[in-house]
Amino acid sequence: MRTPAPADLQRWSEELARNPASLAFLPLARAYRRLGRRDLAVQLCERGLEHHPTHVEAHALLALLHFEAGDRARAADEWATVLRLKPGNFEALRGMGFRYLEQNDTTRARQHLERAALIRPEDATVREALRLIRQREAGRPAAPPAAAGQPARPRFMPDPAAAAAGAPSPSRPPAWTDPTLPSDPSLLFESMAGSGPILGILLLDRRGLVLAGSLRQGGTDASEELGAFIGAAIEDAVRTVDHLAMGGWKSLALETAASIVHVSPVGNDAIVAVAAKRGAPVGWVIRTALHAVALSTRFVEAYA
Repeated sequence: MRTPAPADLQRWSEELARNPASLAFLPLARAYRRLGRRDLAVQLCERGLEHHPTHVEAHALLALLHFEAGDRARAADEWATVLRLKPGNFEALRGMGFRYLEQNDTTRARQHLERAALIRPEDATVREALRLIRQREAGRPAAPPAAAGQPARPRFMPDPAAAAAGAPSPSRPPAWTDPTLPSDPSLLFESMAGSGPILGILLLDRRGLVLAGSLRQGGTDASEELGAFIGAAIEDAVRTVDHLAMGGWKSLALETAASIVHVSPVGNDAIVAVAAKRGAPVGWVIRTALHAVALSTRFVEAYA
């Protein structure tokens, strides 16, 4: 994950110093979370919520921070607040569903997870949780008991941080319904990124987590770093567009000293990023992006 730029940290900090009610607390808290300074991120969220008590994203971030720290009770309190403010929030529905499942309250767990499944039917962890609930309700045995010293958690459940971040369960491989797609997601765009000015193509979720594709720079995989950078850039751009009431965004171009990155939405929950050498023909990049979006749409539909 990309380390936040010192200039951004300074800018957000100075804005908060000038105006304690500024919304700059949210990107600053996210940046400190990425740096591993979760205690400071929690403090920023709590102070920001004093001025903006109904800010859904701040409550959701605070829930994630508590969840990553292992404080499930406080995370559940924040998710409950998110659902009061925004009843259709997927992360809060999923988080509360898992919380109730851990407490063996299958009725409430199923209610929350079924609502989450209506929002994102492709989410593997939600589907597996519902399958487990059906097994329990039918009286069939579920996962074997946890080893001594380990928390009792269903086998399908991902690591808490991975679940909160939206990552699919690592214990079950993805199922494919389209045989023309590669079995390895990192090879999804191999035919388009193997020649010409294209450096790499990534399919990302809205947080910048890599779903498919790859990008190599200097012999090393730079996919996660680019994903983190784009995730932050998209958040800022979408927030600006919404603030100016300019309508939904359709594409975004990001330039660096050595490359240009063309970003396009895929449905409501994913993003395609095409990285090309600086000076690459714009038409080539846009055409490649259109093909990548079409392929990504098939990938998202096939993933089960």
